[in-house]
Amino acid sequence: MDKALGLLLLAGYILAIVALAAAITWAVIKIFPTERNPKKNDKADKPGANGDGEGQGRLFRRARRGTI
Repeated sequence: MDKALGLLLLAGYILAIVALAAAITWAVIKIFPTERNPKKNDKADKPGANGDGEGQGRLFRRARRGTI
């Protein structure tokens, strides 16, 4: 019986921590809301014409063929 009560108490503790985190998150979102219309960049995203992948949303540049 003591072990069952201990497990129940542990489950209640975990639920309390999760509820506290959810309440803090909700309060922060209500106090500091994000902008409804985010600011636009001055530069337009145009794909590069040189074929190196820059400005095309790629993480890495494309390897150039014919180079050693």
